[in-house]
Amino acid sequence: MDPTLSFTAEIRVTWRRHIDTGPQASPRTASLIARREVEKAAGHCDVLRPVAAEQDITAALQQQLPLAESGVLVTDLHIRLRVDDGTREAALLAERLQQEYRRKKERLRRDHELDELARRQVRARELFLREEILANPAAARLYGLLEGTSNHWSRLGGPPTGTNLEELVREVRQWQPGERWVTVAQLLHGFVANLTEAGRKELLVILADAVRAFGDENTAQRLALLSSEAQ
Repeated sequence: MDPTLSFTAEIRVTWRRHIDTGPQASPRTASLIARREVEKAAGHCDVLRPVAAEQDITAALQQQLPLAESGVLVTDLHIRLRVDDGTREAALLAERLQQEYRRKKERLRRDHELDELARRQVRARELFLREEILANPAAARLYGLLEGTSNHWSRLGGPPTGTNLEELVREVRQWQPGERWVTVAQLLHGFVANLTEAGRKELLVILADAVRAFGDENTAQRLALLSSEAQ
């Protein structure tokens, strides 16, 4: 319970002198003992549920009776709790704020879990691409052909309806490791990697002229454009 929100309690105490201690054993002493025990038990109760709180406090006190202290023996306690309107409204507001805080905390926790899941998925996809797809030209080509239509795949994992399987197999075979043009591409890649920027630009010019000689003006122009963009 919020310590700033409290009950108004009416306490009836039954007591008697425990030992002869003179004026110390008085109704006031008995009241102080009762109040202390009631406040201790009420610290775990909710002001928005006064009936339940009253029952819980009474049960807790009954387990402690009799209470012997300062020459006083408290043999019975009865309490009646009330909550004024101001306290009730403040408690309702506090409860709403706590609920909102818990909802926000739970939402942040879920968002954090979703972010972590997304990061794990990105890492897994990166590992898959690096170790499974990009390690093999044929696998990379097949992945490129099928990735764009993945939303149309059946639940069992087959290619979309209407896919020409013979054409798909023929295309993938062209990209198998050891195939002539895969090997050529690998050799060219290594060759270009060792060239200077000026050498790479000159190679593009030579390739553009060679492609033009074979009648493919469109590809030749694209290569020429790349050579002009090379720094």
